[in-house]
This record gives sequence, structure tokens and C-alpha cells, in this order.
Amino acid sequence: QISDISLKENIVDAPSQWDDLKAVKFRKFNFKESTGYETFTQIGVVAQELELTSPGLVYDAATPGEPGKTTKGVKSSILTMKALVALQEAMAKIETLEAKVAALEGS
Repeated sequence: QISDISLKENIVDAPSQWDDLKAVKFRKFNFKESTGYETFTQIGVVAQELELTSPGLVYDAATPGEPGKTTKGVKSSILTMKALVALQEAMAKIETLEAKVAALEGS
């Protein structure tokens, strides 16, 4: 992903992603053998479930070998960025709570 500042404008902090990420259901699953995908157990999302809370992260793609049929995909790089923003929010909340606990323990 290209990320050089010289290519960007209107740079501002990302808004809270806390509620968006809390709404995501992460699942453990494996692909059906008939799909041709690896069948080992994975962790991820189900596109149809994600679409209910974050429709902008889901897209329709042509199903290989099945003309006229579509399969849902997930913009995982955007989901990852949302998760990292929420992680930063969680870290800030933890640090605030740690400081409050330290202050209470010191008094």
C-alpha cells in the first residue's frame, strides 16, 4: 500500500472505530473442501454478517467458474485499519485507568 505523505492531502485523525469493531463477529471456521480453498481452521469474518453492521467493507465478486454468480468478499485491509484504530483507543483507555488506579493507590 502506497503511503507517502507527498501523495496525500486533508490528513486528519481517524474517528472512533470502537463501536464499529465491537459489532464485528469474529468466527472460527474452515472452507468446504469443494471450494478448492485450504481447509485448515481459520479465524475471520462471514461477509454476510459483516455486511449487516459495516456494509462498506463487503463487496460482490464474480464466482470463479460460475458465470453470472457472485460471491461476497471482505475489504480486509480496511477492517484491519479499523481494528488498529480501535486498539489505539483501547490503549488510551487502559492508560487512563492505570493512572487513576495508581493515583488511588497512592492516596
